[in-house]
Amino acid sequence: MSFDTPAVKKLKTTGTPLYSDLDLSKLTFDSKPQGSNDINHASVKYDGTRLAFQLADVKVSSLRVPFGVDDGSKYASKASVRIELPEAQRAFFQDTLETKIKDAAVQNKATWFPAIKPMLDDATVRSSFNSRVQNSNGNYPPSLKVNVNLTDDKKEKLNVLTTCRVANGKIAKPTAASPGDVVRGCSVVPVLRTAGGVWISVNAKKKTIDYGLIFEATDLLVIEEPAASSAFNFGGVEVEEEVTEEVGSMAAFNNSFV
Repeated sequence: MSFDTPAVKKLKTTGTPLYSDLDLSKLTFDSKPQGSNDINHASVKYDGTRLAFQLADVKVSSLRVPFGVDDGSKYASKASVRIELPEAQRAFFQDTLETKIKDAAVQNKATWFPAIKPMLDDATVRSSFNSRVQNSNGNYPPSLKVNVNLTDDKKEKLNVLTTCRVANGKIAKPTAASPGDVVRGCSVVPVLRTAGGVWISVNAKKKTIDYGLIFEATDLLVIEEPAASSAFNFGGVEVEEEVTEEVGSMAAFNNSFV
């Protein structure tokens, strides 16, 4: 599959919060899911808006993409990318965010899973959560699978930028790129957001439930690191040149240095 480089967009100075700056007490879930199909959805809001965040801080680490972009053609699935998670990011997802979702499922189990009678116990509800974080028992780093939009013109397509870190630790001016530049083993700074609400599947006959939350990457900044991967977030990072001209759109990134 070939990828076309998108048209150049004007740089903006707004940005998405870092995952570590989120106050998840502001996370809310609809008590009654919507839909009439096999899978329903309960909307998720952060401080009244869609949950979105940047998943790496340049002062701490960039994140490795072990396989590049999967366009979904092999199994007729949605395009996706898998991102390795250092301990801080893994803990954010599995110990904090997913715990919030499980708590919401327990609190709303009567309306999220109404077809199950008698009502499931809390431990069963919690254990039925379907995580997008993959753990491999120490053989490989934990990783998160996120969707990406490559082809649907009705939705915002994946925005990809590339840059490199120079010898003095600064980063070069980012340039517009394409999903084809997200290759096996590259380092990225991703901006993620929820792809719909909490999806909920109920099998009344078997008295089983399944639920989870899918994320999509809206923006990926590919960083060519010198040797050892040292990442980024744009807070406090110096840029090789003053970024004042038009480059690929960085509006989503936390770029307080501009």
